[in-house]
Amino acid sequence: MKLPKRTSSLTAIFAGVTLLNTDSNLSNTKDAGRKIGFNQEGGNRTVGKKGRGQSMKFTNDTGNQHYVSQVEQRLNSFNPQAEQHRQRIYSFKVRDRETFTLDLDSPRGCPISKNLALQDLFSFEVASHGTTRLNFEEAFQQYEDTMEANTIGLLAKLDQGVGDIKQEILEIFVAKLMNFFRNPYSVTKVLNTVGDVLQFHPTDPVLLAQYQAVLDGRKPQQAYLCEKLEISQDQYRMWLAALFLMLMRPAPDGVNFLEGMVKALFENPSGFPMVCVYRYAGEHADKRCLLSDRGFANPLPEPHLAFNFNLRSTAFITYIFGSVDELNVPGATPRMMELYRQQKKDVRVVPFLNDLTALARYNQNVMYQCYRQVYCSSPFVHGVNVQGNDG
Repeated sequence: MKLPKRTSSLTAIFAGVTLLNTDSNLSNTKDAGRKIGFNQEGGNRTVGKKGRGQSMKFTNDTGNQHYVSQVEQRLNSFNPQAEQHRQRIYSFKVRDRETFTLDLDSPRGCPISKNLALQDLFSFEVASHGTTRLNFEEAFQQYEDTMEANTIGLLAKLDQGVGDIKQEILEIFVAKLMNFFRNPYSVTKVLNTVGDVLQFHPTDPVLLAQYQAVLDGRKPQQAYLCEKLEISQDQYRMWLAALFLMLMRPAPDGVNFLEGMVKALFENPSGFPMVCVYRYAGEHADKRCLLSDRGFANPLPEPHLAFNFNLRSTAFITYIFGSVDELNVPGATPRMMELYRQQKKDVRVVPFLNDLTALARYNQNVMYQCYRQVYCSSPFVHGVNVQGNDG
């Protein structure tokens, strides 16, 4: 079985929805910016109009900052009935990617409260005295707050055969995609993918002051994190700046850059988005889905645009974004293709139950493409060899 390499370029994967230059709904950078509230004034690219920007709240005391949320990890805990601070998850290190072999770190698992987190990873201003810092915790929280409800709601509606699941499908995708952009092991890929956003800066005085703090704020953790993550200090600063520009709202009721990108992706005139949801229950309720330290995996090789995300211990989801421009449809005339592009796009959702072949392929992809570790609610992983579980 040939799997997508974990080093595959996300720039190519995002080629169909490049934010500033080649979005299929937009003719140029100026139009791309305008769609989500950006403007160009006097040749200088700016964000929002003066006095209309939406200030984000950054001040808090949180130093232990998760890059894969505790909410997602708890949906994969092996003791979900325990109090939150006592919940744990099994951790595995990659021994051999080619033979799909993992080492179980500990039969006791690891505490979720401290897992997949780094001290002050997203802090761009740390007080020299006291515990106050400025970071993106509350900006991330707006997506994390609905993740559990959306996940449980989606799976319940599929079990009941209820068709109104568009909100869950879209909101889950936004939250999961955010995990890619905020993952410290993907900094270089993030900058290669959305680095053009750094051509912009806010014009609103409050937003501009916040943005300047992101660039120039006191970051005593910077040198340590850059050495640990093997990135330059300039890359770290630019990554934080890109996160700010993607999360800020140029207008109080407008979408931000992240949401605008997702909207363009799902509404691509040439696209036909499809979502596959895989669930495991009944006789296969013991089969479990891995969670990556990167937060996602690519199920298809380039240039196909597709994502695998863990939903919970017994479910995962695949988003596939096809394009009629890439297909040689027999008998399709230019007029037929143009009519398709003009149609409103619906997302096709296909549920699967107890597809063990798909689960093995998913777990192998996640293991193969992770940075170093994967996580699960069971010490036994379908489709993957595990050492150290005495099984």
